[in-house]
Amino acid sequence: MQKLRTALTLYLLAISLLLVPSTGDAQEAESVSVHWAYSAYFGTGWYRVSGDRDVFVVRMTPRWAWSEASLGADGKRALGIHVKLPVSIGLDRFELDDPLGAVDANNVSFLSVNPGIDIEIPVTPIWSLRPYASVGRGQALDGSNDAWTYWSGIKSRVAFRNGKLNWRLLNQIGFVGYTPNEGPSDTIWPVMAGLEFDYPMRRHSKDDDDLLFHWHVAYTAFRDDLDFSDDPTGAAAIPDQWEIGAALGRRDSPIRIWFMNFDRLGLGYRTSSNGELRGITFVFRSLFEQ
Repeated sequence: MQKLRTALTLYLLAISLLLVPSTGDAQEAESVSVHWAYSAYFGTGWYRVSGDRDVFVVRMTPRWAWSEASLGADGKRALGIHVKLPVSIGLDRFELDDPLGAVDANNVSFLSVNPGIDIEIPVTPIWSLRPYASVGRGQALDGSNDAWTYWSGIKSRVAFRNGKLNWRLLNQIGFVGYTPNEGPSDTIWPVMAGLEFDYPMRRHSKDDDDLLFHWHVAYTAFRDDLDFSDDPTGAAAIPDQWEIGAALGRRDSPIRIWFMNFDRLGLGYRTSSNGELRGITFVFRSLFEQ
């Protein structure tokens, strides 16, 4: 609880800093796209829009489990309550031959903080629902714009097993939006359907499958086109997204790197049906838990 209180204090401080008006001159700043307002939805990765605009996003999501979901043989149900405090940072550039060059205050284009909560509801032994909600603040650091950012929705997971292969049917319907200090609000309604699989790669003992290979494929349709720019022609409007990814993880323990724990580590590829969006994203968790 002490760690949670400390984290909440730090995040409230970060939000208060975002509420302070920027010292930059918005009239002199170049017009920027609004992609940063949706950064928490897309997560950590590199994205290219309309073939000539690159977006680099780093999202860190500390989380705490207030309680874990369970469904007993007697039908007694316990809800899983998880507090999440994602921080998304946009980078102007990221060069593979000089990754440390990205760690520069002058390279940060935006900051977004979105505290939220997930509640996992076990409906049956194989079916779970996960309503979620987050609200926070985003700021373009050149002073051009800032906004309240928010999203909510519900996810569904139906789990099956076929021998050593575990697979899950995933669905999601959500609402993602932002309200800037100046100008109109914008929203999208993502509707997702996907499949996830995992298979043991190495066995330490007869009953212990240690290393798991995860992969997934998912399709998301946006009820309203996702527009990454202020171009009235809608040249960068994105109607949907396909994602395929793969990762490695352990069955009963996280992957620990320094002070951070990861459920899995891998990469995913994203593209839209009209070719306006392409991206490489990092995979750290199941789509159901992101």
